Amino acid sequence: MSNNLTLDETIEVQRPLHEVFSYVSEFSRIEEWDPAVASAEKLTPGAPRVGTQFRVDLRAGFSLDYEIIAIEEDAGMLMTVDSRFFTAREEILFEETDEGTRVRYIAEFDFPGPLAAFNRLFPSVIDRVGKSAMAGLKEALEDNFETPQASSFLAAADRLVLPGIWRFTRLGYRNSRKRWKAVSAFQGNRHAVITGATSGIGEAAAWQLAELGARLTLVVRNEDKAKTLVDELRSRTGNEQIGYEIADLSLMSDVHALCDRLIEAGDPIDMLINNAGALFNPRQQTSEGFEMSFALLLLSPCILTERLYPLIKQAESPRVVNVLSGGMYTQKIDVDDLQSRNGEYSGSVAYAKAKRGLMILTEEWAGRWEYDDIVVNAMHPGWVDTPGVEEALPGFYKVTKRFLRTPEEGADTAVWLATSSEAAKVSGKFWLDREQHPSHLSDRTLETDEERQRLLETLSELVDSTVPEQDVAA
Repeated sequence: MSNNLTLDETIEVQRPLHEVFSYVSEFSRIEEWDPAVASAEKLTPGAPRVGTQFRVDLRAGFSLDYEIIAIEEDAGMLMTVDSRFFTAREEILFEETDEGTRVRYIAEFDFPGPLAAFNRLFPSVIDRVGKSAMAGLKEALEDNFETPQASSFLAAADRLVLPGIWRFTRLGYRNSRKRWKAVSAFQGNRHAVITGATSGIGEAAAWQLAELGARLTLVVRNEDKAKTLVDELRSRTGNEQIGYEIADLSLMSDVHALCDRLIEAGDPIDMLINNAGALFNPRQQTSEGFEMSFALLLLSPCILTERLYPLIKQAESPRVVNVLSGGMYTQKIDVDDLQSRNGEYSGSVAYAKAKRGLMILTEEWAGRWEYDDIVVNAMHPGWVDTPGVEEALPGFYKVTKRFLRTPEEGADTAVWLATSSEAAKVSGKFWLDREQHPSHLSDRTLETDEERQRLLETLSELVDSTVPEQDVAA
């Protein structure tokens, strides 16, 4: 009796052929749609091509090694599969239909002698796995997921502090991702602007968006780092649509000059990720006279977002994502002392207050731009192992290091908010691990309507008054 088994499954989805091929050919994304897969990784740099290899770890406890041996864009791909239990050849064929795309999956498995008997006795096991995978792919490509709603359970846990804080760790990340849905929305025609992109969360977001095929403009201070990162992104992802802009975002003259260049270029902005940040101790002041935390963490993203509004509005499904911090839960905005001049200075308090201000702006922009279909959200990356955390908070870093997230884990929700179809359905919220969380844990941090209005007026005045004189004259 034969030791072979053949699966042949077909699905049809209402998605353009090039979008379906783009999603499936990046085969490491199989973990999003195949419930048997625990994780997957592309081992070969560049776009999928003959010779590209993938490693797929199954929930059953063993791994599969894939290699592409033939591939034709928008038509099909053929892969060999090797494992300790079987070998296989898997072919995925793509065909345009009147309503979208047909995907056919053909797999021929070869089981060695000791496992051949099991295969003959239980052929339905492999058959069920194949059917489940294709059903998952169909669901992923249909991309009709509901937006996660605010949870009273999560809100209560956050307010009790300790049950909420553990979610900031990598353990919270791993727990939450069990409930995540696939993100198959096509990014190849979308433009992302990311600030603070050469390290930490910003760099991780750049890598993830580059892998998804988005066109990137990275806003950085150091040109040498920018060139190195762009070269690495292009070579390892195969995405050539990556450029950079040099700007010191703690200087408003640089922010305005950056806006001028982007506006002159005229490229609509589908995704603006306001990520640049740092924690400063002791108090520092910029050459323009602003306290550093206020300048970099609040005034800078305010000016950047307000001035780039015309380009954001032009995009088809525009998103603004503000990277915040759980530290804002401890602070109320102090409109009378936005630049931390009064009392003893604390860098962590100044940081948290600036992030609180950016949360207020998130809610303001979401309401103001609702009818422009601009979605604005804020997110907390959790406790992330970055050079900035180690340098600015050495005591915290020493105690929490073993529980800290990777930058990739920290960046995930920012990328999800910028790319997923379901995230386009809600605006003005605060997120952690793709779940809504309250923006305040107690009334103690709530600003009054009068305080909010004064903050908005102060920032609006600074947006105008910080325009360099030559720009005003022009």
